[in-house]
Amino acid sequence: MTKINISVTLILLLFITSCATYSPKYKEETVPLTDTIADRELDKTFFLIGDAGGAKVGETTNTLKALKKYTDSTGSKGDYAIFLGDNIYDSGLPPKDASHRKEAEHRLDVQIEALKDFKGRVLFIPGNHDWYDDGLVGLKRQEEYIEDALNDNESFQPENGCPIENIEVSENIELLVLDTQWYISDWDKHPTMNDECDINSREDFFLEIEGELKKNNGKTIVIAMHHPAYTNGIHGGVYNFQKHIFSTKRKIPLPILGSLVTQIRSQGGVSPQDRYNLRYNELMKRLITMSKSSDKVVFASGHEHNLQYIESEGVKQIVSGSGSKRSAANLGQNGLFSYGGEGFAVLNVFKDGSSEVNFYGAQNGTPNLMFSKNVYEKTPDYDTSLLAEEFGVSREVSVYKKEDTEKSDSYKWFWGDHYRDVYGTNVLVPVATIDTLMGGFTVERKGGGHQTRSLRLIDSRKRNFALRAVKKSATQFLQKAVFKDIYVEDEFEKTITEDVLLDFYTSSHPFATFTIGTLADAIGVYHTNPMMFYMPKHKALGNYNDEFGDELYIIEERPDDGFVDVPSFGSPDGIDSTSDVLENLRKDEKYKIDEPAYIKARLFDMLLGDWDRHQDQWRWSRFDISDDESVYRPIPRDRDQVFSNYDGALLGIIQALVPTTRAFQVYDGDLKNVKWINFSGIKLDRTFTQNTGRDVWLAQAKYIQEHLTDEAIDEAFSKLPIEVQGETSRDISDKLKERRGNIVAIAEEYYNHLSKQVIITGTDKDDFFEITRGDKTTTITVSRIKGGEVKKPFKKRVINASETNEIWVYGLDDDDEFLVNGSGKKPIFTRIIGGQNNDVYTMENGKKIKVYDHKTKPNTIVKKGSASFRFNNIYDNNTYDYNRYISAVNTIVPSVGYNPDDGVKLGIQDVYMTKGFKSDPYESKHTLSLGYFLATEGLDLQYTGEFAKAFGKWNVIVSGRYANESFTQNYFGLGNDTKNFDDDLEMDYNRVKTGIYGGHIGLVKTGHYGSRIAITTGVDKIEVQQTEGRFIASVLPADSKLFESNFFGNVDLDYSYSGSDSKAFPTRGMYFGLRVGATTNLEETKNTFGYIHPSLEFINALSRNRKLVLKTKVQGQFKLGNKFEFYQAAVLGANTGLRGYRTQRFAGNSALAFNADINYKLIQFKTGLLPLQMSLFGGYDVGRVWLKGEDSNTWHTDFGGGLVINAVDTVSGEFGLFGGKEGPRFAFGFLVSL
Repeated sequence: MTKINISVTLILLLFITSCATYSPKYKEETVPLTDTIADRELDKTFFLIGDAGGAKVGETTNTLKALKKYTDSTGSKGDYAIFLGDNIYDSGLPPKDASHRKEAEHRLDVQIEALKDFKGRVLFIPGNHDWYDDGLVGLKRQEEYIEDALNDNESFQPENGCPIENIEVSENIELLVLDTQWYISDWDKHPTMNDECDINSREDFFLEIEGELKKNNGKTIVIAMHHPAYTNGIHGGVYNFQKHIFSTKRKIPLPILGSLVTQIRSQGGVSPQDRYNLRYNELMKRLITMSKSSDKVVFASGHEHNLQYIESEGVKQIVSGSGSKRSAANLGQNGLFSYGGEGFAVLNVFKDGSSEVNFYGAQNGTPNLMFSKNVYEKTPDYDTSLLAEEFGVSREVSVYKKEDTEKSDSYKWFWGDHYRDVYGTNVLVPVATIDTLMGGFTVERKGGGHQTRSLRLIDSRKRNFALRAVKKSATQFLQKAVFKDIYVEDEFEKTITEDVLLDFYTSSHPFATFTIGTLADAIGVYHTNPMMFYMPKHKALGNYNDEFGDELYIIEERPDDGFVDVPSFGSPDGIDSTSDVLENLRKDEKYKIDEPAYIKARLFDMLLGDWDRHQDQWRWSRFDISDDESVYRPIPRDRDQVFSNYDGALLGIIQALVPTTRAFQVYDGDLKNVKWINFSGIKLDRTFTQNTGRDVWLAQAKYIQEHLTDEAIDEAFSKLPIEVQGETSRDISDKLKERRGNIVAIAEEYYNHLSKQVIITGTDKDDFFEITRGDKTTTITVSRIKGGEVKKPFKKRVINASETNEIWVYGLDDDDEFLVNGSGKKPIFTRIIGGQNNDVYTMENGKKIKVYDHKTKPNTIVKKGSASFRFNNIYDNNTYDYNRYISAVNTIVPSVGYNPDDGVKLGIQDVYMTKGFKSDPYESKHTLSLGYFLATEGLDLQYTGEFAKAFGKWNVIVSGRYANESFTQNYFGLGNDTKNFDDDLEMDYNRVKTGIYGGHIGLVKTGHYGSRIAITTGVDKIEVQQTEGRFIASVLPADSKLFESNFFGNVDLDYSYSGSDSKAFPTRGMYFGLRVGATTNLEETKNTFGYIHPSLEFINALSRNRKLVLKTKVQGQFKLGNKFEFYQAAVLGANTGLRGYRTQRFAGNSALAFNADINYKLIQFKTGLLPLQMSLFGGYDVGRVWLKGEDSNTWHTDFGGGLVINAVDTVSGEFGLFGGKEGPRFAFGFLVSL
């Protein structure tokens, strides 16, 4: 086949695989059409219609007509009709005085009118177009209009511009309504973003969804959101053929340019509204991954102006967005149905757990059934008929089989000894079933954190208990804690990784939790009351027998208002969650934390070695002292990490590379690393100890020393199962006593770490902050302002300059006043963040003060002093988030590779990243890379430092480079037809030893949607070594100035954009880069030249299953002028477009290369260690250089192929073999990302 035929074939494949149609498409040739539900009892029906806001003035739409006809005859009281966003085109609801207000109202009115007789509940959710008029302000206008029209204050969801609302539809159905545009939007453009929301970060949004999915697992969960997770329409990169000709709205025929525009839009995800744009993709990858851990999730979306039904890896996606417009669609890889016309969808959910979806066309305003499909089948019942009914009173059982815990001495040295022997020891425990234990329980649902497998139980008094298996889940931990964006739970089952993790869990003592009650009582810390038993599979467990039963379990209270009479919780007036406490502290100054009690509990954590102390590990006893005062005291829970013993040589190595693993420590008489064991707890510590200084920490430590007696410790360890009371338990007990002796020193060390950064917050009401600054101390008081009068302070903190480097003061909401006074000449650096509304600033001593507030909101500066005012709309600067990481993390990444020019390359990269006030995604990032090349003994050391938001949204970037004199580049002469004498003179002949010293500084801005722009300037020193017997010595005289030190100044502008559906194996994507600049010889400024380096790459799937993928790339280098040295020329070679040739093989004034690869994704292999994805590729390159004065018509070509491997993004590698006229070239590279 000729090259032209190959090109034509590939182009036709692209058209075929990416083309869409308006006609209905079905994956199955015959599709049964039925909407009868006689054989099943209907629970609820959801009528789904999206993008219905485009009706012409004085008219309605065919879809609304058809929907009305259908719902008038079928809708019931408990049903839901959901408008899936884009309720008003093109820009939401404008102000009342806007010229297009009536048109916008009409577009809403016809939707409301269509369902005026609907017996069920009508919901509107926002789409991207609903945000376009005044953002949150316009969204609120639309919300109020709809609620007034429907006389229903709950008809627009989520409310107040917030991101999520959950609605319990029935006992078996939950509806989650998401505002996906909230996530995709640029929050800096919305000054009141999240002002009325409990969720104020994207990570909290995911945590909330994860919690709702866990809480409702077992139900059918309908997730209604405007943007689809899966789509085979325009936003998913699928266009009809007409778009390749008429790519603009004006329908001007542009046959070639139109295809390029369509290619950019379809593959690049350049619009934030396109499925594979960076932020959109980030959102959907996480949602898809979380949904796969639930039994029955259905996504219902609009956005695309068509109807689609897609099933992908168990995820069900309904697209119903043709309420007023239409657009073409295709089946794609996993589509079962698509239709590019107007219509709506109906989701029926039945009481047996099954569900079906029906799609109706709306031709001429009449509903016409086009497609019907079962979404989920009936929930299968576990066969309990063969289960025993008598189980005995007690049973001897171990957590692990004894043979699984017997390891060699070398294994123990490498992996650690842990508490492996305890896990293999049989213990005698009572046998119980959930219907007989403690008066009997019913199962509410499955629970489970990152490691535990658990059930939520309810007793006869409606109190909540947690039942958790002693044996933990390794795959669950990998899914929820490590691979949040990729579903891997099934892939790790029955692998060495799962076995290693299960063995790793023996680092925590399985029964240590039974010692806690006695220890806690001795020092006055609240605690839960766990009990252990063996639970067999039994009838009362029902369908949960599939995952639970026949092993050891622990049951304990889930502290809430049902346990206010429990003495170990202090018999409080109420029990709240951490989220409730955080909300109340902001809401009203009457809520307070008993800070000494909290500090004592946290020191108790450190005494026990309990590193896992995140937000959900606490409940809070509330004591209502009076109408004006409520005090919270902590209830620590989930004590499964106490006395953990993370030993072994491997972990020591990992901790040297990945510091966050230093939380995993050996339990010893002293606490080796106070900082890292508190990594998960320090955020709450900063929040809940705002009034407290060193003296309280030390006093509580001394209290623990005095009251936790040897007798109490001995009694506590007597509560362990008798079979494991021995050498191991005595060793723990002895170390606990020793650590008790060190607890004061531990408290002081941790306080020194904690107090380096102090955060003070007000409330969401009018507050008065007085900051009195001396040279040695800063005193901060916070008071309420009521009726214009400053009341008594409800917070006071004296901060010592010898302890604290930085103070952050947050006013939060409402109108706050800040008075900064005092005579300190060298006070502590302080940031004041005003928050929402009109804040008043009086800076009598503004030294080392930075004030942050909204630029677009009114604020009052009474006295500026010398304070620096940073008024801008940068969301992260103006928003308080207790969950913000304030940390420094260092990560080391090794790599190894080979190519003929460098030989074996050994590489290592050290990344040191800090997060502080600026944390999106970091405050500073320092990258140090070292490469050593065995073939030449070359050394290349590079450093890049980036400092966030130094100038608005621009980061400062600095870089440096050192390459020793053995570092080599290649030089074959200038021109397109230069000779290669490798066969006769070997590879050294064209190697040029080049020492490089460089430094650059500039500004860089990285966008949230895939773009990056950098402007830099710098100086480089280049030293070319004269080496006898090499090509460089034959073409340059010994006294050439090139063999001297040459200094070059440079100015550079670098823009890039990248967007793809996957990093590991992209099947759709676009990468664009443009680098322009100028370089001058600082000693001979006449030697100045400019350059332009463009590149463009497309990634297109060629097959419907997206396993066959075409990658095409064009890249160029163009030098403006001839005053460049050979090592600054435009080059082609292995790393610049010709993979079958040596690096820098051809050099000239300009260069151009074209590359085409066809990749084929093989099946995923479940290896013993990690799931492995492999792909094969074949490629073809063509390129040439141009040199002024040279007459050459040669185009250099090569072809070859290789293998790419990826192990869940932790290990990646590529092997390639390419050959041109100068013989084959083999290269490979491996990268490990820990």
